[in-house]
Amino acid sequence: MGSPGERARFSGLLRASLPLGAVLVLCGYALGAFIPWGNGLSAVLKAAIVVGLAVAIFLATAATQSRVDAFFKGARGEEQIALTLAGLPDGYTVLHGVVLGHGGLWRGLNLDHVVVGPTGLVLIETKNWQGVVTCQDGSLKVNGADPTRSPIDQIRAQSRILSAWLAERLPEAPPPVRPLICFAGEALEAVRITVDEITLCRSDGLIGTITQTPPPSTWDTATEARIIQLLARQV
Repeated sequence: MGSPGERARFSGLLRASLPLGAVLVLCGYALGAFIPWGNGLSAVLKAAIVVGLAVAIFLATAATQSRVDAFFKGARGEEQIALTLAGLPDGYTVLHGVVLGHGGLWRGLNLDHVVVGPTGLVLIETKNWQGVVTCQDGSLKVNGADPTRSPIDQIRAQSRILSAWLAERLPEAPPPVRPLICFAGEALEAVRITVDEITLCRSDGLIGTITQTPPPSTWDTATEARIIQLLARQV
């Protein structure tokens, strides 16, 4: 259910366009303030204004392009993981792009993938990183350095929010959420590792990571069906 990568692309285009839009508005205001141009400004100052505006537009465009590329790269990773999840055995339901929050343009938290099946509920955060991802001294490293944004903290926060959301709707038996970080491609040094009690895996180890874990003791088919019904409304 849902469209993997769709929200990432939309959000990327929307958010990345803000710097360029702001610069264009300022440039328009600046040009309007100096029109008519025959108001005593020297030729050198006029040229400096034009060059300055051109540089501002160029820099804003470059910043926009890098942000768009980052979001689109993430979207491609989500699509790749979605194809892998399609290989799950019968009995599993996969939901892509689950949104928890209010409606509107800036909707709430977006969850890349949620898998519900015989082994429980799995929340998956997709990463499409370049470089070598390793575990050193209990910490996640990318090419030996700390990542700019910790995916461990990110998936933990998402897991807490999803758990609270489900607990409000299933107060009699709130289901446990199993967080999982999956790397598209082979950036992760091993098929599966554990960092700070969070499981990370490559895409080629994703199916096994989901299906080979025993379900929670409170898990049953009625709970499974109810969760699918609730989350299906959020895609």
